[in-house]
Amino acid sequence: MSNNCCIQCPYCGKDVDVIQGMEMLAGNEWTALLQGLPNSMIGVLLRYLELFKPAKQDLRWSRRLSLSQEIVPMMKAAQVKRKGIVYAAPMPAWEGEMLKLVARPDWMTLPLKGNGLLIKILADKGEQQAAQTEKQMVDNYRNRGQVGVDKGLKPVGALLPSPDVKELSFAELTVMAKQHEPATAQKPKRPPKGWRDNLPK
Repeated sequence: MSNNCCIQCPYCGKDVDVIQGMEMLAGNEWTALLQGLPNSMIGVLLRYLELFKPAKQDLRWSRRLSLSQEIVPMMKAAQVKRKGIVYAAPMPAWEGEMLKLVARPDWMTLPLKGNGLLIKILADKGEQQAAQTEKQMVDNYRNRGQVGVDKGLKPVGALLPSPDVKELSFAELTVMAKQHEPATAQKPKRPPKGWRDNLPK
């Protein structure tokens, strides 16, 4: 290596390679960044980072660190952020999409330049899921008046007058309400006085 990349150690006087020292520090920082990730996820991340490896040289630890610093915090938070919008992205989603890229599909150009492809894929899936959830909420809101119809109950609004009827008197409304009241059981009549005297002795 060139002497321009070396400095003299103030303790032992030997030449120390600056680039190598910086790479060692980056490796230590990268290892600390992975604290809290499952071992299986760390293995998938290592394989994913190989997609950034140049054709004729190893991937530097400083490069691994910069790539990981962008996505590992999102992985730990179970979310993905793209263009200022945050979507839910649990750890299995990260693992699954990374493995699909690790399989190196034919349409993918290597080496990758950044995490943009992975983040876009996860954000698109998150957006689709959010749209489906919103649609389900709207459908539930629209169908709220049908609750109980399948159980024989009258839907909301069934007791209201027809739109053709503009005004009803209080008496007419009272009669209409009584027509839809459930039938109540008749109260049992009291036995006549002296009924016990008619029992056979």
